[in-house]
Parts: sequence; structure tokens; C-alpha cells
Amino acid sequence: MILLGGLFTSNDSGQHNLSAVKLPHGPLYPYRDKSGKFGYADERLRIHIQPQYHTAGLFTPQGFAIITDSLGRKGVIDTNNTKIIPALYDQIHLSETEDFTLVETYHWYDVRWRFWEWQFLPGFSFLGTRGDNRLFDTKVKRLKRTVLILRDRPKKVRRECLTDNGLKNNYFKLRILDGNQILIDDRLYQIRANGAHFLAAGVKELLSSQTLAQHKNQRLYLINRKGKRLKGRRYRTIDAIPMRLGADLLMTPLARASSRPIATTYQNDEGRIFIYPDFSKAFPLLINENPRPEDPSAKALIQGLWLLASVPRSDYFVCISNLNGKQYYRFLDRQGNWHRNLPPSISFTVVRPSGDILWPAQEAYLPKNRIPENWEIDRISALADHDLYRIGLRQDQTVRQGIWNAEKKHWLIHPEYDQIYAMNKTPQWRYQKQRGELWGILDANGKSIRKPTYHHLSSDGWVRLKENGEDITFYVHPPTGKAFREKNSDAKDF
Repeated sequence: MILLGGLFTSNDSGQHNLSAVKLPHGPLYPYRDKSGKFGYADERLRIHIQPQYHTAGLFTPQGFAIITDSLGRKGVIDTNNTKIIPALYDQIHLSETEDFTLVETYHWYDVRWRFWEWQFLPGFSFLGTRGDNRLFDTKVKRLKRTVLILRDRPKKVRRECLTDNGLKNNYFKLRILDGNQILIDDRLYQIRANGAHFLAAGVKELLSSQTLAQHKNQRLYLINRKGKRLKGRRYRTIDAIPMRLGADLLMTPLARASSRPIATTYQNDEGRIFIYPDFSKAFPLLINENPRPEDPSAKALIQGLWLLASVPRSDYFVCISNLNGKQYYRFLDRQGNWHRNLPPSISFTVVRPSGDILWPAQEAYLPKNRIPENWEIDRISALADHDLYRIGLRQDQTVRQGIWNAEKKHWLIHPEYDQIYAMNKTPQWRYQKQRGELWGILDANGKSIRKPTYHHLSSDGWVRLKENGEDITFYVHPPTGKAFREKNSDAKDF
């Protein structure tokens, strides 16, 4: 379960403002020719990089794209078709910070260990067998993985060679923060035009616009964006919260039978307890009785706790309790008083990992008089545009989805689709009328750009359709619906 707070931005003034690549011919997009090779064309379908690659990806704002050669090896080119990263790698991933493109390269290979590194085979027998149980095994699988900043000459951020058991976690855990900062696994870096500057290790995540969590020696510390520890901000993890309710002391365990804990909780050197990831306010250890007789008692709410979390930028904590098959959402303030609702000025949402909203109640988003007759709300999901929600309605076994504008209180796109999703980085929508049917594209206001045509349509514009018994993959420009491919004489996109 995820608790949605606000979005934080950095005020770090020491950054390089590097604009996206400006091309005289405008942006370039992957273009497929009749033979199935890919090059790049502009919005008028004029070829600027001749089709020559087995696959080709979209360019980042800084002008870099992943290509694959005929042998399946991956590399990176720029908009001039310069080989920035040669096509030598098994896997490549691109990530974008505010001003830079980062590349992860992965290459698997076999080596032979030197004699002092030899190991006995598990099935080795001194008596020998007719099998292939040799005395020593010298063949070892290795992985070289690297993160680089892409410029005219790539600059290395981190490189590792892993052997044997280390290959279980193949890929870097790379997370982009604001202010051109990144986390690679648990290491914090500042990305600059002249390279990467290492700031701190053991970093867990960004907590606020200016603080991060750092784990070291079984302790948690708060550090600033420069990697420096904040004075007096040291914590240790605890597995139960002592709550005093009148004369009773309730030790509330944080673990359940399932793998999901009620909360992750830390205690500072002064004995104050904080609910991760909010270290701005301590949890009240003296809990008052619930004043509402129609509600469960405070003891019942505490004993039935299913989730405990801090409400960001407020004086409240949310307590979700399961009692007799019913779920209760109640709030505690810093003084240990119970509340049924938050003040209207506090915006707070509880969602599933899927994005479906659990709280506030569904009626808070969609008035009953805007629900079509004989339909009921099935699910509500928040979208990147905070005024828009994807709402699913159900009637018996039939489900339909639409887009609701909460600010204007009307259906931006009426609920008549089996599936509808926002495109990535553009204001269009991809949709499917009925489950199993073809996919099409709508504009920002729900008008058709491309009628249902494709067997698959990804959020970034890549499509797949069957043509002459063969699956054909190519790029479609979402704003215009234009297909970036050279058609055979009998090919149709409509």
C-alpha cells in the first residue's frame, strides 16, 4: 500500500541547465522500411538516418537512442548516427535526469579461473567416473555492468564485475531524484556536465525536498542533499509501539502473519517514536478514548490495526483497522485524540500499488448523479494530472472505464471503454473498446485520432499488428496517429 503525499522539488542552485537537443529538422522517430530494418525520420516522414538497425528506440531529450544490430547486440547513437556506445552489449537501459541521459550497459561472458581460484566440483570423486566429473571447474560466468553519463564522450559513474552468486541481482537499482541526483543501489551521486560526484553510501530514499534516509551499522540517519548527516538525527528500528490507554499499556507489534508490516517505525535517542518515512512529528504514546459511542473503542482500533502511517505535512496519523470484517479509517493527532476525517485543507489519499484509491470514499470523487443508471463504481485510479481520474463502472459482469475531470465535474471521456490509459509524455489516450479487440488512440479530449487498428499499443507509441500472417512492430506518433513505416503495396493501417 502506498500513501500519497506531495511532490518535492529541489532548490539546488548549483545545476547546469542543459536544454534538449534542438534539431533543424525537428524531432526524429524510429522508421521501419519494407525489409524490417529501422532508421529515423522526421514528422514529415523524411529519412535522416537510413534504415540499418534490427531495432531502434526513441531519442531522449538530450538526443540519445538505443539501437540493436543484426546480431542482437545493443548500442547507443545520437541524432547524427554517431556511435556513442558501440553495439557490443546484451542489455542497455537509458534513464533521464533533469538535464542528462544516463546509460546502463550489461555484458555477460565466460572466463577461466586461474589455478589458485579453482574449486572442487560438487560431484567430484577421487575414484573417477565415466561422467564428466573433472577435478576442477575453471569455467566461470561473469557480468560487467556499468553506468555512464552520455555526452560526446561518455563519463563513467559506476562499474562492477560480478561472478557466480553475484549474478542473482543482475541489474542496478537506479532511481532518479530531482536536482540531477541519482541513487545507484544505495549510493548517492550528483550528476554534472563534467562527471558524477559521489555523495554518500547506504542511502535508502528521498524523504523530503532536502533530506534523505541513510542506513549504517543498524542505525538510520537523516542526511542532507550534499550527503552530510544532520546533527542529532539518529534512529534505531523498533518492532513494537508502546501505547498507553488509560491504565493499560498496549505493546502494539508491527509485524503481522503476512509479510507486510503494519508500519516501519524508528525511535530516536530521546525515546520519541516516528513512523517512517515522516520524521517531522513523533507518534503520540498516550492515546485517548474514542469519544464516539457508535465507533469501535480505542483499544479495539489499536488491536485491529492493519496499517499505521503518517499523514504528510500535517499533525495527523492514519490508522486503518480491520474489525469483524469491516475496515475503519480513523486519524490520531499529536495529542492522541481520535478523528473520523481530516480537515478539508489536508489532501491525503490511500492507494493500492496498482493505483486504485482506497480512501477517501469513492463518493468524494464522483457524484451519484453522474453515474449512469444501473451502474456502480468498481474502481478509481488517480492520474498524473491531479484533476483527472480513471474510473471503472460495473454492471453485473460488465466493466467500463472513462476519464473523470474532478475540477470541472464532468466526464472528459465517457465510460464506454473496456480499457483506457494515458500515453506517456503526451496528452493522448490509448483505448480498447472490448476485451481482446484492437487498440486505438484518442486525443486529449477523447476524439479519435486512430480508430482501433493494433493488436498491441504501448504507452510510448510502439504498436504491433498482424500483416500477411506476420507480426509487424513499428512506431506510431501519438499526437497525429502517423505510422512511421514504409508500407508494402497491400499494407493498411486503417
